[in-house]
Amino acid sequence: MIRKQETEFLTSAVRTAECASIIGLSNMGKSALMRSLCTPAVREAFLNERSDDWLFVYVDCNLMPERSEQALHEVILRNAIEALRRAGTQDAVLSRLDRLYEQVVQPPTPIRSPLAFNDAINVLCVDAGRALVLLFDEFDDPFEKLDGRTYLNLRAMKDRLADALIYITATEQPLSDIRSDREAAEFVELFSPHTQWLGFMNSADAATVAREFAADNSATWQSDEIDFVVAQAGGHPGLLEAVLETFMRVAAGAPDSTRHQALTVAQQAFDDDPIIRRECMQLWEQITEPEHLALMALVHGEPADDAALDELRVKNMLAAENEDPATRPAVGEVWLAFIRRQALTRPGVERGVRVDVDSGEVYVDGRRVEQLTELEYKLALLLYGRLNKIVDKYAIVTQVWGENYLDEVDDARIEKLISRLRAKLEPDTDEPKYLVTVRGRGYRLVG
Repeated sequence: MIRKQETEFLTSAVRTAECASIIGLSNMGKSALMRSLCTPAVREAFLNERSDDWLFVYVDCNLMPERSEQALHEVILRNAIEALRRAGTQDAVLSRLDRLYEQVVQPPTPIRSPLAFNDAINVLCVDAGRALVLLFDEFDDPFEKLDGRTYLNLRAMKDRLADALIYITATEQPLSDIRSDREAAEFVELFSPHTQWLGFMNSADAATVAREFAADNSATWQSDEIDFVVAQAGGHPGLLEAVLETFMRVAAGAPDSTRHQALTVAQQAFDDDPIIRRECMQLWEQITEPEHLALMALVHGEPADDAALDELRVKNMLAAENEDPATRPAVGEVWLAFIRRQALTRPGVERGVRVDVDSGEVYVDGRRVEQLTELEYKLALLLYGRLNKIVDKYAIVTQVWGENYLDEVDDARIEKLISRLRAKLEPDTDEPKYLVTVRGRGYRLVG
């Protein structure tokens, strides 16, 4: 089971009949966490013998046919009725709810729709014999766009039904940041004592996800392969999934005799994979400019703005000081490499080597270098994708010349290509500071 701390946070709110809010950036695993609350295993593990005291209803707001109060009421009731049927609720209660549902969807008069919804919530909270827990997922858009009276009504129902009604929301921004009008503010008050950011998973959770992925794909991965994937992907669920898919395709299960080479090829594939790049860019675009600057400063060992670092810690994207390693967010090498590349390609930053993948041009300290040959450019791109990391000769042959040339390209030919590229990158080839040789292991491009 993953996300135990976050699950305990939500179920603790349920036990005390408090509303709770989960906030997390895109693909951070909010939907999976919300859905898990509806499973018997999670309810029994965290609510024990009282697990049947609540009816958990998962409401995917993306399934609303339109952005209206009536559409929100319809999707809530439809999912609640389905949950009751799965729980074996009495037919008399279900029949009443079915009639009220029809009045919500096709009311004889407009006023009857919201009244029928209120009546249905009363049936769910009183007659069904369980407290109702509404899990609002993908809630940002409807919360922003629906009339404030919708949320005044939800607040009034909570005040009236008290412990019998609980709301849990999942959004990409804090509710108070989405809107701040008076009607919405009264609804937001319900969540202020129980709001938590959902950030990167810790390493143990990421390893669990990797093992489950392997099992689902009938694969047997060794422990060092699991450790490798987690170290590369970190704890961002969307990025982890993309890395797992690529690793499965490229290197999983390689024989021991070629394990090192297989992992090297996988690392290069991570840097080149468009899905992985898209996940990194999507994550990058969701954090603020001060947070960008703080992350770029960190990866270059420079002082970073304390307020921005604090925000990243609140979002559980950085470890807090003295944080327990068992719960520390896992930050992977793929994400760190992406941040380094963002720093080097940022306008006005004139330091190190920069490869403009779109134009095919290469810059050193802001100066465009002499046109590279095809092989030189392939080598530069390979080294740039593994910035500050050692690239061995096997990777150079397979990625620059191709696997069919493994028996044809010798060390002298590799060194000659390195020398040609170094001559175009280095101000002084006798004392290289960007393209350096790591004796006995390979080469490193220094950012």
